[in-house]
Amino acid sequence: MTETLPEQLARLPVQVSLRLGEGTDSFIRRLAQANHLKPSYLRGCLVGPPDYGRGKRPRADRLAAVTGRQQDVLERVLADLVRQKRARPAPDKPKRRVTTSADKPALFAAIRRDVQAGEQSVRKLAARHRVSPYMVRQALASPTPPPRKERAAIQGQAKGRVGPAIDVILDEYAATHAGELPTVGLVWERLLDEHDASVSYGTVHRYMASHPLRNPSTLTGRPERSAGNYLAATQQTFHTNVLQHYQALLTAVRREPARHGLDGSFSSMTAFLLGLDAGSSWSMLTGFQEWLVVRLGQGHDLTWPLLVRHLAPGGWTHPLTKQADAAAVITLHRLLRDFFTLRERPDGLARIFLDYQSWMITQDWYQLEAAETAHSK
Repeated sequence: MTETLPEQLARLPVQVSLRLGEGTDSFIRRLAQANHLKPSYLRGCLVGPPDYGRGKRPRADRLAAVTGRQQDVLERVLADLVRQKRARPAPDKPKRRVTTSADKPALFAAIRRDVQAGEQSVRKLAARHRVSPYMVRQALASPTPPPRKERAAIQGQAKGRVGPAIDVILDEYAATHAGELPTVGLVWERLLDEHDASVSYGTVHRYMASHPLRNPSTLTGRPERSAGNYLAATQQTFHTNVLQHYQALLTAVRREPARHGLDGSFSSMTAFLLGLDAGSSWSMLTGFQEWLVVRLGQGHDLTWPLLVRHLAPGGWTHPLTKQADAAAVITLHRLLRDFFTLRERPDGLARIFLDYQSWMITQDWYQLEAAETAHSK
């Protein structure tokens, strides 16, 4: 495929105003919607050949061609249209060395030898060994390097911003494609087209790579122990492992219902859950009905399958159509995921019943029953 020159791109009939400091993806999305185009399609055209790559940066010259604006104006107004080059360090300034844990004992010994030879300046020692002054002070304080600190996992803002939308896309796709999962590219395009989300292709790829639907083993990873005595920590670890085992099992059932003797319908999934709950002495779903009641704001006299159907998109429908049945299954799995996440917390179950009690005392029927009980006494 030969590359299309910018001057051969037609100017779009409808133009939108520029906003100083706006992101390029946001501007392209507004431009596409004004011209009744999919944002992912227009963005691909602006990236250009040879591959119209997903997630790659749109070209400023191609954007100028479809908007009829000067390229330098677009580069000044759109904050991220042109990648900013990092300032290069001065050529005479030596780079710091990368120090591993295995290298530190020898490094500390060399620093201490220099001090014994008469060098007392921390700044000169840091420059000589190409390390930070902080590491020099560590070497002077003790010949034994301190253990490396364990860093908590970094969770970017994009995960909390688009994670729920990605979960919805994966749930819907898996429910309508016999447990199969969409490609990263398809999810990224749907985020642009249907959820007005500005997110990089790499962020979507990283999120999906560790998603339980794609890799159920992530649910059964080793949990962190909470502070407290050994018995309490052991009980919590056991409790968390059991819940994560149920999550992994339900994820496998959702992906391949036929392999577990189910047809994927809401009724078969409900029957499977009731049997699984009975096999756990009714402990697996303890608090599920109460949690759903608080979430719905009513229905304390309904069972959890009915509450799930009330919480499905479109609310209660009877009889279940094929579309409503699929929506109920998706809602059930989404609610179970949120419920198990809350149950894994040390105070999760107590919080569920406390919220349920707080909800009950605000209901008129509860006040009436309490008054009748007090009057009978």
